[in-house]
Amino acid sequence: MAPMASVAAANTASHRQIALVLEELSQEVEALGASLCGDMDVAMRHMDSLQAIDLIAQKQRSLAKLLDADCLETEVERIGLDILRERMRLLR
Repeated sequence: MAPMASVAAANTASHRQIALVLEELSQEVEALGASLCGDMDVAMRHMDSLQAIDLIAQKQRSLAKLLDADCLETEVERIGLDILRERMRLLR
């Protein structure tokens, strides 16, 4: 493998590992939010915070997909969160 191809393969592997960790974190954050929502009193008192937890998980999942995408531009357009999609469009 040529040196540049080796670097590209290493970057791709690194990006996939980072994507995997981000996906795992999003699942853990989502599970934490779901657990807290299980207590109706907590859910009612902390709805804004619980929504923020959900937003964090969604952002992590979207970023993981970007890192693992074959076509970054296509994956950016698939991001469901408008504010994150707009920020990622600035990368072009």
